[in-house]
Amino acid sequence: MNGIKASFQSFIATLHTYDYIIFAISGGLFLLLLLLAILLRGKVFLSLIFVFLGFSILVAGPIFGYNYIHTLLYKTEISDLQIKRLEFSEALVIKGKLTNLGKQTFHQCKITSIAYKGATNFLEEIVLPLKPFKKMSIFKTEELDVNQSLKFKMILEPFTYSKEYNISVKANCL
Repeated sequence: MNGIKASFQSFIATLHTYDYIIFAISGGLFLLLLLLAILLRGKVFLSLIFVFLGFSILVAGPIFGYNYIHTLLYKTEISDLQIKRLEFSEALVIKGKLTNLGKQTFHQCKITSIAYKGATNFLEEIVLPLKPFKKMSIFKTEELDVNQSLKFKMILEPFTYSKEYNISVKANCL
């Protein structure tokens, strides 16, 4: 329960003014469409369309709006990625460079790498990254201005997987 509460508080802390505006617009459109549905209750089919459209906007508006705003304001690029498996210890070293391509200065970044089984077909390429066998995150609290870069280094250990694998590295900055 504490984990859910901490995740929710973390999510609220990352909200931007634009997020609140999108939430308010979505709620307002929902209420407007619901009011139209009530006024047109004599035309059942049209009323149901307005109710369905209202609920769709209420659910999808904040989700897509949040993702759009955060990819626009907090866009990152990871480059110069080097992945090396150490021979004499059970570890994998990941080095790279994180660049701020967004429109805001970053105050903290969470860089996450996941290791998952190698895919042999299209369906596995979609499913296997959802269930990684090794995951690690590091936090960088240094300020990163627009178009500025930051080097990072991660060590995945213990890394004992001997078959074919893929590594994915993502960054989430605020």
